[in-house]
Amino acid sequence: MQRPFFLFGATMFVLFTCGRSTLAQTPAKNPFAGDAKAIAEGKGIFEGVCAGYCHATETTSRPGSRCPSLFDCEWKYGKDDAAVFKTMQDGVPKTEMIGFKGRLPDDMLWKILAYVRSASKCTEGGAAAPAH
Repeated sequence: MQRPFFLFGATMFVLFTCGRSTLAQTPAKNPFAGDAKAIAEGKGIFEGVCAGYCHATETTSRPGSRCPSLFDCEWKYGKDDAAVFKTMQDGVPKTEMIGFKGRLPDDMLWKILAYVRSASKCTEGGAAAPAH
């Protein structure tokens, strides 16, 4: 009789701890925000991966591109760091935005986001750019 209770308790413990560790894997805030070295690394990764194929850089444009600027105030697929990170991981269905989960390590994605946020032309409380 004690064995089923033990198994039930052990199963619940494993489910609870696994569920909590999954939630803990993606921070709500960028762990590299404000880190100058990480931002510089993020810029290099962004220019090689993101701007190399789709997005414009902070100082260039891509006329005719359907990929949005990431340096203005208009973000369609996430406003806070956690939501934008999820978009970077999962991509956006029916768009050119592929998911980078499993293609780039999470640290690289966070560094790219730290760079984009640091180079944003949007100031806090500033007017939003027109929707893309």
